[in-house]
Amino acid sequence: MILCANCHNLLILENNGLRNTLNCKACPYVYDLTKKIVKTYKNQTKTPDKLVYGGENELKYAAKCVKCNCEIAMYIEMQTRSADEPMTIFYQCVECRTTWKE
Repeated sequence: MILCANCHNLLILENNGLRNTLNCKACPYVYDLTKKIVKTYKNQTKTPDKLVYGGENELKYAAKCVKCNCEIAMYIEMQTRSADEPMTIFYQCVECRTTWKE
């Protein structure tokens, strides 16, 4: 992706038969492609940080712990998937600190 040097709009690839150019649709700027432009990006996977509970976003909820059967758990909601998917709810037992998600 190359931006126009004048107005910073995205340049559009055009081929007139003789050469390839990147043209700005907002102004007369033309970038001649004399060599291949190749950029490789490697996706880096990130490991999630340990869930830290506490602070103003923490809420207590009547949920049964999967390990010690305690009836109270703290929870926090996070958007872990795309925006059109529901939020993920992370729970943490107030007694044994076991963490699970729903």
